[in-house]
Amino acid sequence: MSEIDNNLNSKYHRRTPIKKFDLNQTLYTLVKNENRNNLHGHAIGFLGFNKTYKELFNDVEKLADAYIKAGIKNGDTVAICTISTPAVQQNLLALNKIGAISKWIDLRSKGNDLIRNINESECKTAVIFDELTPLFEKIINETDINRVLMSSPKDYLPGPIRILANLKDKKEGKFIEIPEDKRFSRFIDFINSGNLNNELIPAGFEKDKPTLVIQSSGSTGAPKSIVHTDYNFNSAVQKLAYTDLPFYKGKTVYVAVPPFIIYGLCNTIYSSLALEMKAEMTPYVAENTVYDDLGKFDIPFGAPLHYRYILTKIKELTSEVTELLPKKDDKSKNELKKTLIELERVLSGIKRTDLLLSGGDKMTAEEITEMQTTFDRVIINGYGNNEVVGAAVVSPRYANKPGSIGIPLHGIKAEVFDPETNKQLEQGELGELCLCTDNAFLGYANNLEETEKIKQLHEDGKYWIHTGDLCVIDEDGYITPKGRNRRIILKEAFKICPDAIENIIQELPYVRNCVVVGVNDDISLNVPMAFIELENEYKDKFYYLLPKIEKICEEELPDYEIPSYFREIDKIPYTSNNKQDFRLLEEMGNNFVKTNPSKTLIKSK
Repeated sequence: MSEIDNNLNSKYHRRTPIKKFDLNQTLYTLVKNENRNNLHGHAIGFLGFNKTYKELFNDVEKLADAYIKAGIKNGDTVAICTISTPAVQQNLLALNKIGAISKWIDLRSKGNDLIRNINESECKTAVIFDELTPLFEKIINETDINRVLMSSPKDYLPGPIRILANLKDKKEGKFIEIPEDKRFSRFIDFINSGNLNNELIPAGFEKDKPTLVIQSSGSTGAPKSIVHTDYNFNSAVQKLAYTDLPFYKGKTVYVAVPPFIIYGLCNTIYSSLALEMKAEMTPYVAENTVYDDLGKFDIPFGAPLHYRYILTKIKELTSEVTELLPKKDDKSKNELKKTLIELERVLSGIKRTDLLLSGGDKMTAEEITEMQTTFDRVIINGYGNNEVVGAAVVSPRYANKPGSIGIPLHGIKAEVFDPETNKQLEQGELGELCLCTDNAFLGYANNLEETEKIKQLHEDGKYWIHTGDLCVIDEDGYITPKGRNRRIILKEAFKICPDAIENIIQELPYVRNCVVVGVNDDISLNVPMAFIELENEYKDKFYYLLPKIEKICEEELPDYEIPSYFREIDKIPYTSNNKQDFRLLEEMGNNFVKTNPSKTLIKSK
């Protein structure tokens, strides 16, 4: 990157970063160097218990030694398919220390996808969440795997508590037994088989050497394996250190997204290690995780669905208090006391936070404004993708523009280009957002054709990452998303951006969420269909509300953008990385139109 590129939007960034890193070192070496004077600081929190950096490094040394003894060497690839537990940090650093590649696989992968991901990278060892054991038993003979290390959240509980938890699971029939197959063993036993080998020399740094592979979710295309380097991850953390966000030593960040999502693995977990912070991990992946753990952290790294859940719960609790206050019977008094205690827990938990970080999916300006008013905290919206190591655009804390996704991070150049001609567009024009950064991915594993579609060499002699997102950049450099280029609906001669329709429908007070996708019918090859999730109190009133929804669309949208179909859905489906699952909705829509439109769909006039 040129010097001018590195100073883009400098008025919104720190002139001096929280920390200045040497980017030309391995992940293991960087974390060791940065925490050499922080050994007694907390590195990980998990289920009410903490690990210091000294304890983490001891685990890492033993695990690295165990891997070496097991025959894992520099350049080998180990599959990691687990939830958020301390096994993430242990494996990330231990494998990096010996020069092995860690491949982070979506634990919700189906059998065939799992086989493909493992074989594609020639993995012979896999670390898995123990509940995946039955699945691995079924597919192991179709892979080259000769060692499966079963990791359980209970492994990180203190001895007596772990024993009681295992006894409870056995009594309830939930305990995962080790298969008779000798290829299976427990991860905790594998770590303990290693020694604190201080003579083991860490692998050296090579700037373009693959060290991490991340499986994409496939939410907008076929899943791919994205290859990254140590430099990519180090550069990504350095960029975060230039923001005006409070990533200070000793702060606790909350990991609400799983480690096979790069937002979770790099922007949250690795960043916390590099910046001497504590990562509060949770083994659960649900919309209520941040809500349940309020009070345990300073900065949550979550997705919009987590904050929508908190907002909904605050409204529900407040409403319950209003209803119970006038009642004088003992039962109501007890319910009121419980409700007030819970409301106080939530509000005090939010008060502890410095701000709320959101990524992985869009939030409207109205949502952000309402949340910031209710929470009395700034919502930091972020944007990025796997190909640029997650966060690339972030809202400044003290110059937030709700509705935008913020400004490019330090050292990242963002422009919009015509999706068809690749011509750079002027300020304020709608085009495909492209990013130029020194931490762009090496490529998709064994997929040069797809790599060249996304990582393109432009006329300026630089590689630009084509995000597939349609955006506008304003005079201050703030970027506002307008939809997916790859979600464009081609209705006859018209190009329809689904976001424009979604925004109109979502403004209605009885609509909680709306996603518009293109479906095929007997009139056109591609027409818009709106999937609508109503607020709870309106769930049984869709047919009554539909004329109102159609009317607002007719009043606000051009004729060709009015959805041809409207359908109520109980809950908008999300992918494993908390993105709206457009592919599933398209499949559902096409199936409904084809098989039973008269009964399950309401067709627009």
